[in-house]
Amino acid sequence: MNAHTRVLAKKYPAFRINCVCPGYVSTGINDHTGVLSVEEGGASPVRLALLPDDGPSGVFFVRSEESSLKGSSDFVVPSS
Repeated sequence: MNAHTRVLAKKYPAFRINCVCPGYVSTGINDHTGVLSVEEGGASPVRLALLPDDGPSGVFFVRSEESSLKGSSDFVVPSS
């Protein structure tokens, strides 16, 4: 997903094209085992949708933080 985001961002420089992982959100798809509320999970995609014209593009965000994707510490898999 991140590679495709970067390709699209380069192809369409007039647009702000980013991807975001909202975190482990408590929803019906995970039987409400997530640690974030729907409101908390929705905050990051909404923030990215409202970026100014000179905002970042071609970037992967974990919640509201820009991710380097150089390590796996950005992603936490919850224990069962």
